[in-house]
Amino acid sequence: MTRESLSQQHQSLGRAATRIITDHAAQLDAAPVTSPATPADLRSLFEEPIPVEGAPAEEILEQFTRDIAPHAMQIPSPRYFGQFNPTPLAIGVWADALCSALNQNAGAWRNGPTSAMIEAQSIRWLCELIGYSPKSFGTLASGGSEANLIALKCARDRATGGICDQGVRAAETDLTVYASEQCHFSVEKSVDILGMGRRSLRKIDTDERFHIRIDLLREAMETDARAGLRPCCIVGLAGATSTGVIDPLPELAAIARDQNCWFHVDAAYGGGLAFSDKHRRKLAGIEQADSITFDPHKWMFVPFACGATLVRDGGDVLRRSFDISPEYLNEDRGGADVEYDFFRYGQMGTRRFNALKLWMCFKFMGRRGYAQTTERHIELTEYLAKCLDALPDFQRVNKIETAVCCFRYLPEAIRSLTPEQQDAAQQALQQRIEKSGKAFFPSTILRGRRALRVNVNSYLTESRHIDDLVELLQEEGKALIADERAASGK
Repeated sequence: MTRESLSQQHQSLGRAATRIITDHAAQLDAAPVTSPATPADLRSLFEEPIPVEGAPAEEILEQFTRDIAPHAMQIPSPRYFGQFNPTPLAIGVWADALCSALNQNAGAWRNGPTSAMIEAQSIRWLCELIGYSPKSFGTLASGGSEANLIALKCARDRATGGICDQGVRAAETDLTVYASEQCHFSVEKSVDILGMGRRSLRKIDTDERFHIRIDLLREAMETDARAGLRPCCIVGLAGATSTGVIDPLPELAAIARDQNCWFHVDAAYGGGLAFSDKHRRKLAGIEQADSITFDPHKWMFVPFACGATLVRDGGDVLRRSFDISPEYLNEDRGGADVEYDFFRYGQMGTRRFNALKLWMCFKFMGRRGYAQTTERHIELTEYLAKCLDALPDFQRVNKIETAVCCFRYLPEAIRSLTPEQQDAAQQALQQRIEKSGKAFFPSTILRGRRALRVNVNSYLTESRHIDDLVELLQEEGKALIADERAASGK
């Protein structure tokens, strides 16, 4: 292959890929959101011996168009109401292509000088957005799970000196982490990975609106103190996955100060509220956190994967937990570039230039563009809640704080059933709608009971899509009851 042939390949493939992507975008409103294919169906499409001879690029793209794209979950659809997975901005999609073309290793300055500067600038914008001072810093991560892990390692390392070198045996007492029972599963995984054990996580019950109960948190910490345990971190939620709720962050910050422990806020989703003058008050107190998780691949519409850990007291906090100097990347090479070696701020060495798509999306939307979209999503969610409240067959479970609405389908025929049968009916309704391909949303468990969960997360979603969803819920709900009656012979 020569330089000329490489250029020609890019030109040919670029045109073909552009056509595929633009056709896909044009069909998002009409295409099924889900595929009926089973794992066995898809396995039969891709099961083949390892390629010996290469195939033409055109043939490979044809297979993508025929077998891959149609069976993908259409997350960019305006009728996708699932986990916090949005329609990616076009500029972010093409930024990914530019990133791959440059193929920078964003781990060290010498392998990616522009990637380092773009990441530093993007992190600076996120810190400023959230209300941190100029001394703050951070690092990009693959998403909320990795970002939470990075933050909790910083919390663990500050709680016990020498733990980086000696491991958890350096801790004179067992460390504990406190979070709402609504916390993301990655918090529990993180305390496991960090050697503290899953039992070190105290999941605190929530109030009627699913916020952490401050009184129960204090009780748990007092009980642990009497047992000789040491508080390591309090995790506050700013946009819980199941409900979208935001914990009382100022109160959690005050308790963390009193207990001399780390305060982390998981704002992977809810951090986007900071763009809106109308809604940013909901994040009051977040600027007091020692660290924050923020996922641009959620409410900023950056393509997967792009998360971030932000730290209030600057890069030295991250370096104390992660820095290392291999022989081939030592600090004595001269120049002022060491502070831009991002491998020193997290566990990854080889790092994709993910900052490019974040930087481009930031510049394309601007603070005002993100504010308008965030506010519209919340308005659409409130509209959905209003529609459901007007229907006697539906019962809402949560108050709207972000763009998440949880509810149950409880017509008289289901309301008279046992709790277990009611829960099974919620799951059955969700699966009927998923299999129809007309929309997608998941179910979740709230206080031990099954509920349906809708999150408005596409900038393509309009009020007509909400109307269609409400109509679909009613139609499939009635069909579910009719099928159950027919099966039981009633």
